Amino acid sequence: MITIGIIDYLNVEPLYFRLQERLAGKPVRFRRGVPTELNRALAAGEIDLAPISAIAAARLADQVAILPDLSIATLGAVKTVLLFSWMADPRELDDCRIALSDESATSAELVKILARHFWRITPRYATEPQDLDAMLRRSSAALLIGDDALVESAHRREIRGRGQPYAFDLGDEWLKWTGLPFVFALWAARREALPLLAELDILPALYASKAEGLDHIPQIARAYAPRLGLNVGVLTKYLYDLRYDLTPADRAGLLTYFSLALDAFQPNALQCWHPQEGMYPVFEGVQTPLAALA
Repeated sequence: MITIGIIDYLNVEPLYFRLQERLAGKPVRFRRGVPTELNRALAAGEIDLAPISAIAAARLADQVAILPDLSIATLGAVKTVLLFSWMADPRELDDCRIALSDESATSAELVKILARHFWRITPRYATEPQDLDAMLRRSSAALLIGDDALVESAHRREIRGRGQPYAFDLGDEWLKWTGLPFVFALWAARREALPLLAELDILPALYASKAEGLDHIPQIARAYAPRLGLNVGVLTKYLYDLRYDLTPADRAGLLTYFSLALDAFQPNALQCWHPQEGMYPVFEGVQTPLAALA
């Protein structure tokens, strides 16, 4: 039996398009959760394959393999990874409290990288349940991700008694600084599950679902819109703006992030796997502009 994790956000819907139908009759089950839940479940061996936080994949490099040509990334504004702040400039958050969503791993680390290297500040951090009103009562800024962030981005509502906070899109902040895409999630599989994934043809099913999903984005947006109470056009544009292919440019952005986020990161430790090609380094031939960012 193979257990596949599903991030319970709109941004992965194109990757799952009719996947259950494609795998019908095979020993496969599905488990939904937010990124941090799937990170933990994959590490614990409770699921075999999932799109997990990019930073979690790097930390589990000796236990997992990355599936090629699958990711969730953006070049610039992403709309679902937002830092809401009472300050008009992130550089004003020095020595201020920033609340980080407990649903996030990659994005929480991205806040810290941007603060340290781009904004040149030293805030104080606290990880909390994702609730913008509660987070901004206690903190000067709050990181929100996923569908909640998309709704808040669309409405730009006021917080009772405080007014409307500023909002900074972290995908946009990363692009301003590095000029590179940012990869938020990778598809990772536990290494002991790889033979069964090959036997069950899971990768071809995933690639077929992605291809068909990208051809049906307006349909996906229409089906999901009632859940969020947002305009179909807003959701359609959001999905079209995402990147799902883990291109060489995406891998350059990812390597830059890992090099900043992880002490003594070894690029060759993170391996891709394909049933026909076997294992090979994710970052083979990739270079980063780290020296230029110093």
